[in-house]
Amino acid sequence: MAWPLTGIIASAQTEDLEQEIPSQRKTPTVEPLAHQDRSSSLINLANAALTRYEQSGRMEDLNNVITYYREALALSPPGHQHHSTALNNLAVALRTRYDQSGQMEDLKDAITYNSEALSLCPSGHPERAKFLGSLANAIFTRYKQLGRTEDLEYAITYNREALTLCPVGHPDRSTFLINLANAVSDRYSQLGRTEDLEETIKYNREALSLSPLGQNHSASLNNLAVALRTRYEQSGQMEDLKDAITYNKEALSLCPLGHPDRAMSLGSLANALLTRYKQSGRTEDLEDAITYNREALTLCPVGNPDRSTFLINLASAVSDRYDRSGRMDDLDETIKHNREALSLSPPGHRHHSPSANNLAASLLTRYNQSHQMGDLEEAIKCNSELFSNGVIITT
Repeated sequence: MAWPLTGIIASAQTEDLEQEIPSQRKTPTVEPLAHQDRSSSLINLANAALTRYEQSGRMEDLNNVITYYREALALSPPGHQHHSTALNNLAVALRTRYDQSGQMEDLKDAITYNSEALSLCPSGHPERAKFLGSLANAIFTRYKQLGRTEDLEYAITYNREALTLCPVGHPDRSTFLINLANAVSDRYSQLGRTEDLEETIKYNREALSLSPLGQNHSASLNNLAVALRTRYEQSGQMEDLKDAITYNKEALSLCPLGHPDRAMSLGSLANALLTRYKQSGRTEDLEDAITYNREALTLCPVGNPDRSTFLINLASAVSDRYDRSGRMDDLDETIKHNREALSLSPPGHRHHSPSANNLAASLLTRYNQSHQMGDLEEAIKCNSELFSNGVIITT
């Protein structure tokens, strides 16, 4: 859940923005560089362009947002009233572009600007919670990309402090609950500590209770569902899995076509249904899991940082169908998705080892059916690389 930029015109309609952006663009053009209102005009212009980007998804608008914030920052040196705001807003815009393009330079710059903005907001500063959240989100994004444990710990620390600055009744509390729950959930995935999982469920339940009709409602539903499904996998309590699927379906109903969280909701529901399929063997659960994973993948084209996740999930579901039906086209599709997932996950990426392992397993399965030496050689290559890196091979 990204922290919103300062001054966003959330209620603006597209037609209003079409008029507002050009009219504001004239202001920075005609004002002399030293004019004290130029940075304000640039920030307002950037905010309007951002709102249009959120409505249209046009990269041109996002690129303009970044251009305007960069110029506003250049005109707002340390000590200027707009300096910290320009730093934070530029950082969030760069991270947004990273989410679209995957350019690590954008994420690196975002963290640098976020860190500088936070350094200007000591304890007691009214903007400190917001800047803590922005930095935590950027660092957590880097953790997702590189898997560095220290990034995860920093994200948890910053989100915890932000949450303490937003007590019950604060309008931003649900956002920080969601962000903290996400980070603690990832630490659970790394370390397997039960207290992290219970904490994740606790924060997600509170976030859900605080956003019955708000913008965080679908995210709260989805995140709670994931945590409950994870606890089911540990404890085997069917009530957790049943509740997870219920929350997943409700979350998806709130994410129609075009909603930014639709892919995540599709993937989460698909995973829950696949889990129930493995427990009960219900064919309809498997078919629904494949259908939802396929749609999620179409919403994450090449370049989207989440594409490898959905490739792995779809490959797993189709592989399960192959195990059930023995259809070679399912096995071929499994290999195709595993191969692409591996190509998107170079050594060091958190998906590299599972992708290589999955590809090797599916290639060996096909070799046992068709005896094509190319499959065997490629499987051996994958396994050799895993072995050289000290990975336990499960094929």
